[in-house]
Amino acid sequence: MRLPSTSSVISTLLTLVMVCGFGCACESTSSTMPASAGGAGGLLTLTPTERDERAAVDAVALRRLASTTNRLGLALAADTALFVRSGDVALSADERVRALTFFASVLDHCHALDAVVRFHLDFWRVNPLTQSSSHARHFDLGFLAYVEKLALALALIDQTINKPQFEKLLDEGSPVYGIPAGAYTRLKWNVVHVDDVGKSLAAHQYFALLAAEHAKLRQQDAVWGFVQDRLEERYQLVKSTMMTRSAKLFGGNSVDIGVDLAHAAWFPVQAETAEWLGDTKVRRIHSMLITKAQVQEAIGRSEPGDIIVERRNWYLSNIGLPGFWPHAALWVGSPEELAAWSRAPEVMAFFKKPFPVYLSEMYPDAWKAYTTPDAEGQPRRILEAVSEGVVFNPAEESIHADYVAAMRPRRSVLEKAKAIERAFSYCGRPYDFDFDFYTDSSLVCSELVFKSYEPRADVEGVTLGLEKVVGRMTLGPNSIVRTFDQQLGTPQEQLAFAWFLDGRETAHTAAFADVDAFRASWRRPKWDIVQR
Repeated sequence: MRLPSTSSVISTLLTLVMVCGFGCACESTSSTMPASAGGAGGLLTLTPTERDERAAVDAVALRRLASTTNRLGLALAADTALFVRSGDVALSADERVRALTFFASVLDHCHALDAVVRFHLDFWRVNPLTQSSSHARHFDLGFLAYVEKLALALALIDQTINKPQFEKLLDEGSPVYGIPAGAYTRLKWNVVHVDDVGKSLAAHQYFALLAAEHAKLRQQDAVWGFVQDRLEERYQLVKSTMMTRSAKLFGGNSVDIGVDLAHAAWFPVQAETAEWLGDTKVRRIHSMLITKAQVQEAIGRSEPGDIIVERRNWYLSNIGLPGFWPHAALWVGSPEELAAWSRAPEVMAFFKKPFPVYLSEMYPDAWKAYTTPDAEGQPRRILEAVSEGVVFNPAEESIHADYVAAMRPRRSVLEKAKAIERAFSYCGRPYDFDFDFYTDSSLVCSELVFKSYEPRADVEGVTLGLEKVVGRMTLGPNSIVRTFDQQLGTPQEQLAFAWFLDGRETAHTAAFADVDAFRASWRRPKWDIVQR
C-alpha cells in the first residue's frame, strides 16, 4: 500500500481536527483540540486489540442502526397526512401522539449515534502512519455516526420547521415520551447550522484520503464495505439536502445562527451526561452490574419456557425498539435440566418419545449447537436472536447484564414444550435487521419469543399483540413487560413473575427485586442516567 506523504496526512488531519468536531456539543479543551467522550477516559485507554474489538462491535451496531434509521426516515416522508399542512392547521390528539412518537424515536437514535461520534472522535490520536488500519476504522465509525445522525435529524426538521404547531409541541417536552423541554430547539440549532456543511466537507475530504486503507479493510471484513458505502450514501444525502433545502432550512429558521451556542447539547441531554454515557460504555464494557454469583442464583430460579428480558446500559443494541427493556430471549435450560423438566406424561404422550430425543431427531443441527458447551465448558441454556443470528448461549454470558428478569407463562408443561420445539426450528436463522414480524426468514429478539408462543390451532399460546413502531408492525421487549403488568391479577393474566435482578447504576451493584419493582420497570426512562 502506498501511503500519502507525512506532510499531507498531518496537514489534512490538523485541518480536520480544527474545523470538524463532527458536531459534538462539548467544550473544547483548547482552541484547536475538540473534547470527546474518548480522550483520557476513552479510546486511548484501550489496548490496540481492544480498540479493534470495539471498532468491530460498533460497526455491526451501526449496521443495525442503519436499518431502523432507514425505516424511520421513510416513515417520516410517507406520513403526508400528518406533516403536509400549513402552519395554521392544528394537530388532533391522535396526530400529536404520532408527532411525539416520531420525535422520541429520532432523539433516541441521535442519542446513541452521538455517543459513537464522541468516542471515535479521538481517531486522530491514533497514529495514521504506524497504525493506519486502526486510524481509518475509528475515523469511519465516527464520520458514519455523524452523517447518519445528521441525515435523520434533517428528515425530521425538514418536515416540521417553520410549522408552529409542531415546533411548539415538540419543544414543550413530554415526560411520557422522555422528551425534556427545549429539545426541538436544540436539535434544530445543531442541524440547521452552516458549520455542519463545512464539517461534512472537511471530513469527506479526509475520507477520500484514506481510500487505500479502505480498500484493505473491505477485503478483511464485509462489514467495513457496508460502513464505507453507507457513509458515502449518507454524506451525499446530507449534502444534497443542505443544498436543495437551504432556503427552507436557513432562510426561515427562527433560531439566530449568528449567536454562539457552542455550549448547547446536541440534543436533549446535558453534554456531561452524553460524555458520561460514552465513558461508561468503555469503562465497564466487560463489567456488568449483575455478578456471576447472582447469575448462578438466577439459573436456579429459572425453568424451561421462561421468557427473559435483559438490559445492558449504554449499548447501541438498546436502540430501535422503544422502552427500558431492549432485549428478550427464551430460557431452555441445560440439556439435563430440559430432560428432567420434560418427563411429564403429557409431553411423552404428545411427542411419542422423550422430548430431547424428539428434538435431536427433528432438528439435528440445532440440537448439536444446543448440546455443545461453550469454550469454557458452560451449558447453553438460552436461545436468543442476536446480531450473529438465532443462537444458543450460556446463561453466564447472556444474563450477565445490568438488569434481567424472567416471566413464566401460565401454561402447561406441554404448551411450553411446544413453544420450545418451535423455537428450535428457528435456530440458525439470521438476525432481522428490518424488524419485520411478517416474515420468518430472519428474526429479531422479541420476534423469537412472539413466534415461539404464538397461538395456533392446537396451542393456546401467549397472546402478545403487535404494535406499529416507525411504520412497521413489531413487538418490543418493553411491551411484553407492559402486558405482564397490565394483566397481572386479572382473568386475562398470561405471565407469572419468576425473578428480577434490578441494577443499581450509581452503586455499581444489582439485587433481586420484587414483583412490584418489576411491574414498574417498563415505565422507566430509556436513557435515565441514574437508573436507580
